[in-house]
Amino acid sequence: MRSGKKPIHLAMTGGKLPRQRMWEAIRELGRDGAEFTTYTVARRSEEEDEAARSYLLSLAKAGIVAKLAVKGRDGTWSLLKDEGAEAPRVNKKGERLPLEAVECIWRALRILGELTAAEAASQAAAGGAPISENGARIYLQGLAQAGYTVRSGGTPGIPASYRLLPARYSGPLHPIYQRSSYEQVYDPNLDKVVWAKGAQPDASELAGLRLEKANLDKQLAELREAIRPVKALAGSAVAQFHPDDRERAEGVEALARLNKLLLEVGA
Repeated sequence: MRSGKKPIHLAMTGGKLPRQRMWEAIRELGRDGAEFTTYTVARRSEEEDEAARSYLLSLAKAGIVAKLAVKGRDGTWSLLKDEGAEAPRVNKKGERLPLEAVECIWRALRILGELTAAEAASQAAAGGAPISENGARIYLQGLAQAGYTVRSGGTPGIPASYRLLPARYSGPLHPIYQRSSYEQVYDPNLDKVVWAKGAQPDASELAGLRLEKANLDKQLAELREAIRPVKALAGSAVAQFHPDDRERAEGVEALARLNKLLLEVGA
């Protein structure tokens, strides 16, 4: 089988992590009990065949997928447990791995709404992922620069506190503050770099506004996808009425208004 893996720098600077890409492919291919192969997971996720095989075997040992058949180096699988948007963290033995510290901080922000660096470090430690107070502060500062949170306090005797803006919560996957050879924040929920150092003045506020727009675009796309089968069912139901029935005329008019609204909000 050919390799479909992207260069590693894409996974670091603007692409989802390999396991996240593979998990999303598995969820999509295995929807409604459909069977899928190692090959199709690798192609859909644009990862190497061996990486897809290794992750599927780990998921199988964790009871998340099941191997149905083997043909050469390929295999046929089914999804047993859809665990949501975030890729299951398992090792090669199928054992669950603890969350990363920044994952704990992001989840705590979503639940509590506001944290100091000391509180964030405490939340991470409670989740089994210790981090220093300074490390927690650096991550919270990165979120603030990207527009997810607003900072208050930070004066003598009053520790800085970071409050998550609800409209800028993009999803369950924690934003990644990358600081190795550059400074930027990548959001795996939106699959994009949402802030980069030195981009322009007032970058934090502009980044926050872009976050809100990206969230609205994402929600609109999800709404349009969810309403598609509803439209089809409604259309079938309306078609059952006699052409002279008042209910049929009202149903046709309602569907027309719905289509017009979807066109307007999608413009």
